Amino acid sequence: MREYRFHGFVLQIEQRRLLGPDGQAVELPPRLFDALLFLVERAGELLDKDRLLSELWPGLVVEENSLSQSVSALRRALGDDAHRARFIQTVPRRGFRFIAPVVAVETPEEGARPVASSDERAESAAPAPWVADVSEARPPPRRVAIALCAVAVATAAVGVAVWRGRSSARPAAAGDTSTLAVLPFRPIVADAGDELLEIGMAESLVARLSNLPGVAVRSVGSVRRYRGIEQDPITAAQELNVRWVVDGSIQRLGTRVRVTARLLNTASGEAAWSGKFDEDYGGVFDLQDSISAKVAQVLAPHLERSGRERLAGAGGTRNVDAYQLYLTARQHAQGIKSAGLLKSIDLYRRAIALDPSYAQAWSGLGESYRRMVFGADGEPKVVLAEAKRACERAVQLDPDLAEAHAGVGWNRFWRDWDWAGAATSFDRALGLNASEANAHLGYSQLLQALGHDGEALEHLRQARESDPMSLILLTLESSALVGAGRPAEARQRLQRVFDIDPDFWVARMLDSYLLMADGKGDAAIEALVQADRLADGSSQAAAALGSLLARRGQPERARVVLQRLVDLSRSRFVPPTSIGLIQAGLGDKAGALAALEQGYAVRDVRMTLVKYDARWQPVHDDPRFAALMRQMNLA
Repeated sequence: MREYRFHGFVLQIEQRRLLGPDGQAVELPPRLFDALLFLVERAGELLDKDRLLSELWPGLVVEENSLSQSVSALRRALGDDAHRARFIQTVPRRGFRFIAPVVAVETPEEGARPVASSDERAESAAPAPWVADVSEARPPPRRVAIALCAVAVATAAVGVAVWRGRSSARPAAAGDTSTLAVLPFRPIVADAGDELLEIGMAESLVARLSNLPGVAVRSVGSVRRYRGIEQDPITAAQELNVRWVVDGSIQRLGTRVRVTARLLNTASGEAAWSGKFDEDYGGVFDLQDSISAKVAQVLAPHLERSGRERLAGAGGTRNVDAYQLYLTARQHAQGIKSAGLLKSIDLYRRAIALDPSYAQAWSGLGESYRRMVFGADGEPKVVLAEAKRACERAVQLDPDLAEAHAGVGWNRFWRDWDWAGAATSFDRALGLNASEANAHLGYSQLLQALGHDGEALEHLRQARESDPMSLILLTLESSALVGAGRPAEARQRLQRVFDIDPDFWVARMLDSYLLMADGKGDAAIEALVQADRLADGSSQAAAALGSLLARRGQPERARVVLQRLVDLSRSRFVPPTSIGLIQAGLGDKAGALAALEQGYAVRDVRMTLVKYDARWQPVHDDPRFAALMRQMNLA
């Protein structure tokens, strides 16, 4: 029997089994086993992404993201860390290389595991020499990490600072919570897919099933990457850390929609329920109700009548055209960039014109306006006024829509600077849905601002578990882990972000901070240069770059960035804090304070972050700064 050994692992080819250093089998889905075998057989060889895609998914058109997800899953199975890799090395923009020493063995008996020689054990245990050990790196000051974490929150249009210490909503304990993911429905025919329909079916089911008591449902954003005819529900379940998966196939033929669906218990691999449907497209909502009800019968068999009725409501619509516009708007709003957000706002408004009682569309409209603040440097007094009206209307239409209450909370925080009111809204959101990621994230920022870092990190963990593929939540958790003095874990989270999207500019900002902590100032500056280039429409990365240049003794370069923002402010709104941050770094105390006072006047939402951001330290002891904090009720 042929075997490959590396770092105590044994890869048994004929038995298609991986044994860990403890001799126990490591569970790998078939495709992950094939990927590991392909890498191990070519240990030391740089395998470019095109080759890996063609070898592992022969004859199929597969997105590059599927490869990154597979590599990430393998790293988790092996206990690997991409920043301190022992097994799989990422070569940026090229591909991957298996770097652990591999010993090929022919065993004399089927199923026998021979004892390695002392030389083999020494070789197997040898660490990969090419990556520096950063686990003992001295963590930087907590408050700077909080500032970067808050910047990232702002970018995602989610963040909160409230006056109380914790949420009164109690998330369901691990023992009484089922975890569920609804995957995008597969096209029955590969070249006849309808992305809106496939994602839309999943999104509608998520909205309904999120109302099940004791069931934690992963967000649509976390499952979007599993779209495609070749999705593997077991692999998706492992990556999303869920017990149950709803998956199926869907095809639209003229005015008819054909759907197959099942509820899969990933622990046993068996379907707890399955069904087939053939409906007129106008009956797609009844179809969604039927699937939700069947899933609920398995996961919440004792659900009361009011709960069953809630599954069919969930703030939705029965207007097919409004539904299509809503799905398209959601798609355009995925990126935090100006053009997409403006398009989503237009589409949401068109959906609302067709169905003025569509609460989810109102809530989505409010979110897109809110994201304009940071995704496009939208003027807060303008875009947040629109966001407030939209979210409050959503709550009026559906008082039990958790996402709408979370939206009201953001607006109370960002527009009104009403800390107590924001707390009330977030409490309400968590009371309705203990897995509401935005509410957990809000409380994490509150607790960090008040110095309760341990509890803050717990809320961030719960937010990330609700949406484990979210770039922004992974970045935020990484930042919080830095502040908690856990840099090795922080790097793991950040590497996960880069595995999913190496061009996510907020993660580049945090990477700059970690590089500074390692004493790599030039590399840190370069990371911010990249973030500035990638941050289309937002001045945040430019502000961070200018500030760092100033503090690193490069005032001329800092002034060039500052002048760029000043010139830009003559033609459109630029947050005063973006300009003031660079002035503070340059030692222009008067200019920085003037920028903060202007920020107060225009309701610059980043004013809520300056108290604990060490980059504003030059003005923290000034009476004018103290007066601003009192005016904001932050003193």
